[in-house]
Amino acid sequence: MNNKPTKPYERVQLFSGGGSRFGYYLGSYAALVAHDLTPDMIIGTCGGSLSAYLVNLAPDPRDLQALMCSRELSRVIAAIRHVSPDEANRRLKMRYMTHALKRLGLSLSRQASKAQRHRHTDSYARLLDELQQLAMFRVDNEGQWLDELSSFASSENGSRRSNANTPEIAIIASRLYQAPVDGLYNEQLKLQELLFAPPRFEHSVSSLTDEEMRSSAHAFASERIHPSVKVETQWDFAPVVRASMADMYYLPPTYIAELGWCLGGVINLTPIELACQLGDSVFAETKAGYDSWLAAPAIQRVFGFDPNERLAAVHGYQPMEVSSHTNTASEKHRLHWLPFADNEQQLAGQNVQKRFNIKQMIVELIHSNYDGFVQQMQAQWQYGYQRTADYIQQHNL
Repeated sequence: MNNKPTKPYERVQLFSGGGSRFGYYLGSYAALVAHDLTPDMIIGTCGGSLSAYLVNLAPDPRDLQALMCSRELSRVIAAIRHVSPDEANRRLKMRYMTHALKRLGLSLSRQASKAQRHRHTDSYARLLDELQQLAMFRVDNEGQWLDELSSFASSENGSRRSNANTPEIAIIASRLYQAPVDGLYNEQLKLQELLFAPPRFEHSVSSLTDEEMRSSAHAFASERIHPSVKVETQWDFAPVVRASMADMYYLPPTYIAELGWCLGGVINLTPIELACQLGDSVFAETKAGYDSWLAAPAIQRVFGFDPNERLAAVHGYQPMEVSSHTNTASEKHRLHWLPFADNEQQLAGQNVQKRFNIKQMIVELIHSNYDGFVQQMQAQWQYGYQRTADYIQQHNL
């Protein structure tokens, strides 16, 4: 007899990253709604946190699609711009140029093993300075960056329809902090996973053990990453979305009072363990591996673990409940892997484009005009919707 307590949510969906292809999560969510599988909770990380915020503003797919194709959202995306070399301190100009090449993968991977050997000697100030000075992109008018979306969602044309099944939202980020070493004045930098959760999550946490609330990344970088997840239940979307999107060398860290400098959600890009602890049924995505030239070395440099090792653990994860469900009715109550690993190939050209400017030594962002933006968003939506709908049909959900 199974005496395990009832999980707090019936269905949980993960929006795990996506970058400028974040729109496919919205289409996937719409497909679940259309098939009476509306998630009760969405956990968003990195670019997926923006998608989660959009669902929170417009949970009805009709409103959500209008918001996704709005001029307001197009301006939010266009506010993310590349850094001009003139914005770098002259003293750091050569350093900026050198790291621009490294970020493109010409030499960063060669330093990965060296960085791994010396990562524990990094100082808090040194890493924070590096992440602030060497970020490739910035957000204009950060204080009001997402205000237009909220205004649009509450306007007459984007009004939220009454929906009793509106998902609750949780967002993953991380913070950089200083930890005293043996009571000495010297301090060692540490990182901690942050979970921004709905208020009622406090009651859900009480049923989870310390082991269940342990940071998944801690197992891969125990000396750098704190073992426990810090849970916050009182928070605002705008700074938290920005914190989740602050991945190293892309956007600079952002500061949240009482938490400190936040570095992004890549510390736990696919929180599959948490999702399966919270929901009877979980919809997650298969993900492509991290490239060995840029992404993997950058994550290893900052967070101290190989993201492809973590990804293998994610894809190999099997919640205990899966093996006990054998009848057709219980097929809905398990871990579902949606086939999105090829999204980069399938959506090539349907997102914000990047170009390396050799003369200025910068990575430029090329934003489409509004019509091009709408085309990109519609392509992403359709990809996410169709892949999810096909999965639902194939598995008789």
